[in-house]
Amino acid sequence: MPNQNQGFTLIELLLTLVVLSIVLALAIPSFTAALDSVRQRTQVNQLLADLNFARSRAITSRRPVSICAGASGCDGLKDWGGQILIFDDTDGDGAFNATDDVPLRVTSISANHSWRWRNFRQQRHMTFKPDGTTHSLNGSFILCRQDVALKKIVINVTGRTRLTAPTAEDLCT
Repeated sequence: MPNQNQGFTLIELLLTLVVLSIVLALAIPSFTAALDSVRQRTQVNQLLADLNFARSRAITSRRPVSICAGASGCDGLKDWGGQILIFDDTDGDGAFNATDDVPLRVTSISANHSWRWRNFRQQRHMTFKPDGTTHSLNGSFILCRQDVALKKIVINVTGRTRLTAPTAEDLCT
């Protein structure tokens, strides 16, 4: 008659738990790094989509379209956090005025990321002219997390963007 008591001993269960905890300890840091990379790519792709949308909207509507950051409008800071506002800038001043400007899109920036907007005219907003060129000349958006530069989007006067790695001069502080 075969033995009916089939199961695991306490030593086998403990050994399995030890092996499982070692595997998890090795896998969790790489999983966290993968999640950070995905969040970073999401922020970059979102801003690129916003820039392309604003440029194409300016061309098709034959009106200036501006982009800025702020809680309820353009807050005038060079560090963009919270949300990005894209609007038809009917008066061309780069500031969102609820009475005469038309909001087109509002996108959120994750809480632990921000964008640093640098341009030659030191403007705190960016405006696309009706021909698709920028009013800010050349500039760059630097993705920052905890005062560390992660990625850089360079935009030239024609409105074209390219993605590059940040340099030593690209500071987030």
